[in-house]
Amino acid sequence: MPVLPDAYIIGAPKAGTTSLAAWLGEHPDGFMSTPKEPFYWASDYPKLRAHYGFATQKAYSCLFDNPRSHAATLRAEGSTVYLYSQTAVTDILGAVPHARFVVCLRNPADLLASYHRTQVVTLNDHETDFGRAWRLRSSGSLKSADPIDPKLVDYPMVGRLGAAVQHLLGIVPRERIHFVFFEDLVSSSAAVWHDLTDFLGLPGDGRQNFSPQNPSRSMYRSRLLREALHRPPAVVAAPVRAIRQWSRESDSHVVQQLKRATWRPAAKPTLSTQLRQELVSFFADDVRLLGELLGRDLQAWTELPSRTGARATS
Repeated sequence: MPVLPDAYIIGAPKAGTTSLAAWLGEHPDGFMSTPKEPFYWASDYPKLRAHYGFATQKAYSCLFDNPRSHAATLRAEGSTVYLYSQTAVTDILGAVPHARFVVCLRNPADLLASYHRTQVVTLNDHETDFGRAWRLRSSGSLKSADPIDPKLVDYPMVGRLGAAVQHLLGIVPRERIHFVFFEDLVSSSAAVWHDLTDFLGLPGDGRQNFSPQNPSRSMYRSRLLREALHRPPAVVAAPVRAIRQWSRESDSHVVQQLKRATWRPAAKPTLSTQLRQELVSFFADDVRLLGELLGRDLQAWTELPSRTGARATS
């Protein structure tokens, strides 16, 4: 029998999923896949999961077939496209009926500002100005984009968290879903972590360090190198993919230093007042839907703050 995860951090992207995944992987009784996002269950994103090398159950289950995984009380992965996939959650439940799901939520305006940076880094979107990218993608244009899957740069869809949660609640019983709001994660990290471990049935681990993981504060130094490693020609795609996976799993100090050397610091994404207002207006109805579904006052998401700027922690 293949070893499969018990828990899934399914999104939203740039809303704290990487931090929760890292902390969960460090829990003495937890195990997190490497990579965090294998995308296996997203069969409606076929090129994406093939690109990362986990299109088969054999390749996917190998991520969890190791001594640390077998010793863990709980195994997890964190593919954020599952929140938007039309097939992933249903297929997960078919294979893992006891599966539990973690959903992170964030003001869509700030989420998308940070998410766009990720799409530039992953070479899906070549338009580096988010305002221009938003207007192009919201009109359906893929000009200056080369996405592995067009849904990855469908910024209106990614920002419609209310619609995504409504779909999820139609598939999964409410008690099997744990929601985490980004502002709570920022302001009350210890309490959020306690509630999450309680939901997952893990004992407290005494964690004191809640440093954010994967902030949107860097950019690749060389586009040519980035393309060679992440969009290689088909003839060398498999060995390059194997090298990438090896580097993810390696504990070598030299390997980690080399990886860090490929990045340069970059300013956090920010939004102009005009663009923020445009996004707030666009998502207003969806934000109201999300608030109604979860019984949470999200009025602050529909207001224009006195100081704009996207806090970019994922």
